Amino acid sequence: MCHSADAMTSGFEAVTYDGLLKGGKKAGPAIIPGKPDESPLVEYLRGVRQPRMPNGQPPLSADELHIIRSWISAGAKNDSPADASATEAKTNVPEHYSKELWNVAPFTENSETLLIRRRAERLALVPKPPDPPDVDPALTNPIDKFIVAKWKQAKLPEATHYPPVVSDPVFLRRAYLDIIGVIPTIEESQDFLNDKSPDKREKLVDSLLARNADYAADWTPFFEEAIASSDTGVVGGIVRHGNYRPWIYESFLHDKPYDVMVAELIDPTMPGAFHPKTATGAGDVVLHPNYILNGDHDQTVQTAANVAQTFLGTGMKCASCHNHFLNAEWPQARVMAFAGLFTAKDVEIIRCEARSGKYAPAKFPFDLPDAPRTAPQDVASRLHRVAQLLTDPTDDRFSKTIVNRLWKRYFGLGLFEPADDFRADRPPVNPELLNWLAYDFMAHGDDLKHTIRLILTSRTYQLVYNPKLEDIYNVAQPDAARYYRSPSLRRLTAEELLDSIRVATHQNLDPKQRLYLSTTSSDLTRALGRPASRNEVSTGRSEEVAVVQALELLNGKQFHDLVYSGPILTEQPTIDKLYWAAFNRAPTAAERQAGEDFLKAQSESTDTWGDMLWAMFTSPAFQYVN
Repeated sequence: MCHSADAMTSGFEAVTYDGLLKGGKKAGPAIIPGKPDESPLVEYLRGVRQPRMPNGQPPLSADELHIIRSWISAGAKNDSPADASATEAKTNVPEHYSKELWNVAPFTENSETLLIRRRAERLALVPKPPDPPDVDPALTNPIDKFIVAKWKQAKLPEATHYPPVVSDPVFLRRAYLDIIGVIPTIEESQDFLNDKSPDKREKLVDSLLARNADYAADWTPFFEEAIASSDTGVVGGIVRHGNYRPWIYESFLHDKPYDVMVAELIDPTMPGAFHPKTATGAGDVVLHPNYILNGDHDQTVQTAANVAQTFLGTGMKCASCHNHFLNAEWPQARVMAFAGLFTAKDVEIIRCEARSGKYAPAKFPFDLPDAPRTAPQDVASRLHRVAQLLTDPTDDRFSKTIVNRLWKRYFGLGLFEPADDFRADRPPVNPELLNWLAYDFMAHGDDLKHTIRLILTSRTYQLVYNPKLEDIYNVAQPDAARYYRSPSLRRLTAEELLDSIRVATHQNLDPKQRLYLSTTSSDLTRALGRPASRNEVSTGRSEEVAVVQALELLNGKQFHDLVYSGPILTEQPTIDKLYWAAFNRAPTAAERQAGEDFLKAQSESTDTWGDMLWAMFTSPAFQYVN
């Protein structure tokens, strides 16, 4: 941050070869070719000269310092391209990459086919992570092996006495909510519980993942919010991205590879690239703004920040108008260089609204092996290039971010937190597991369902909720360990809650009635966390509770009508039937007795059964995935 081209301390710029040779006012040339230990750069990095660099940050590792010393010892050869126009020819790109895979010229064959071919060849450049640790022959799922290995390393009592797994009814409800976003019907519940086969849990996961339409419906609202999909027009001066709901739904319906899906958002040359449009009353087709907005400087920078947040789990927004205050990984010039890949021209560095007249050459923020280092000169080709680089297997932030989102979705806390703040200076709590999952995800064709199945069939996923073992993320202690000996409580989303109530009261899942399809916002849905509009990127809803939620559940007409008008209340309701409908199991003896006592005490009321059902739907047992 202090030695970039636009913010030099002591006149020392450490970004270019010439800058290193020139050095600064204090120490002169930073490097002395052939003499690493006499070079001021090495002395500052070692702390021989003060202050130790990087100032205020952890010192470089021995391996990192060795790379720098080796380069200087070998003569500090300048292998930078002589000029920008020569970069493409000097990036060491193998012949088959430059012609078939990276394809500097416009694609001459199907972009999706090339992406999949490139994925396989580029994955060969990624070192295969070590196999899961062999900690217990009884553990067959790789996830469990990594988790138990951490327990053993920390000498936790759970390493020798594993926490128990949930009962069949709890697993049934958990799997239904996590895969298709609703609870099962009475018939579905009883079919599963009556199944005596030892592998019925695995079969349940497979059967739910095969319900493609319901699976797609469950994922659609998440990605609508993650890419700020919304209808047309401008609200409050914020340009909308267009309605991507049909494209999101179809992508999940057909289990589209995740890298293909992301490339279709960004790369206009992809055959499945989606362009939001609607038909007017006169029959005219109106095109609307795309996901990539680059009409001006602010839109372009915001687009780059949104892409980084959603698909790289990386927070760049704070570096939009100055160097990032909290993360030295992101000086402003680096972010502006990334933003340049989303528009036709390099982006000017405007610091705190003051124009500098300096432009950051468009560049992907991470150096990938054998990848082109300069940007094409037209916007379509730049978008094509950034989609290639973003989804490249050697860019591990892409695969690690989506794997981490899946982990957080099903356990409540990610392997790195916050999930939108992947940082080089803050390792995940189980780096071995994250590395293995990311590689396995890519090796299986960026198939989301593959990784979801792996997670949901693990013993770790099936553990009983135990508040004493539940992990907590504390922003004041970001490096605190998390062991996943218990899942975290997860409140049902507005869609999950209201759709599940409809299933319970009607005993069927009507795909046309699912909440995600509604274009209206109500007091109830807003209280439950569903946003009224999607003008900003959001990859997670708040888990906080508030008085307004209780008021809507107590007094709100929409909730009342949903609960009290269901057919289940007019079809000879019983205590057992309501328990099966709401909790997917029979009541215990104590619960049945409490229900009978309630019915006797309320015999004068005409809404007795409705009141009992309302009490079930507002209980924590129904409102949370446990």
